[in-house]
Amino acid sequence: MSENPPNGKILDELLKKALADDLPPDVAAGMRDRLGRFRARTKEQEKWMPVRTPFFPRSAWAMLSILMLVSGSLLQGLGSRNPLSDRISLIRTSLAVAGKLAAAEFMSCSARVRKDDGEFLDCEIEWRSGRPAEVQVKGPDGSLLREFKLGEPQDAADPMARAVASFSTPSAVSERLSGGWRFVKFSREANCDLGTYAIPAGTGREALEFVIDMCTNLPVRITGTGGLSFPPGRPGDVSWEARFRF
Repeated sequence: MSENPPNGKILDELLKKALADDLPPDVAAGMRDRLGRFRARTKEQEKWMPVRTPFFPRSAWAMLSILMLVSGSLLQGLGSRNPLSDRISLIRTSLAVAGKLAAAEFMSCSARVRKDDGEFLDCEIEWRSGRPAEVQVKGPDGSLLREFKLGEPQDAADPMARAVASFSTPSAVSERLSGGWRFVKFSREANCDLGTYAIPAGTGREALEFVIDMCTNLPVRITGTGGLSFPPGRPGDVSWEARFRF
């Protein structure tokens, strides 16, 4: 058990995300009061939560569970959907994915990357913990065009190396998926739910749509635009797509 108190900055960020302005004022006030009392208690004990990740203290995971419980009781009388529970579910899923990616020791990726002329190149990427990612680039006819390892000084000036670097390792994928998730849909495949989510375009960031395997909490596919919008159903606007195996 850690003797350090919970990271107040992280917990404050969690509250800011969960208790957004679209909640009724009395609901938000009630939530903050209950969570304030909970935070005081967790400074004395954190050992009952079994989940750990390098990115999030156990007390924050405990707070997410408390948020789910009290949001249901406070919003039950509103007679509508529970937006707070939906938001917390997104936060929990994103944290679970970050934790699984941090613990990954192997990842392979099949990606399609669009060149400036509109032609797509196929890339096979393999990464193992402690080793640089190995990349094979193939042409439209399947012929091997080149192969290289990421992490060399010349990568900064190599357009293909730059294009694949952001999804070539689990840590790079985790960084790519950091941001405000939005739920799109659920589907089912091979006895597991697949969650489709999106991150809208923002300042200096492209829009993403991605699929998470809810049984493993690991990404299955990520699609990016390279631009500032993501119009679903328009493959011509897709600049890259990566499919993962862990």
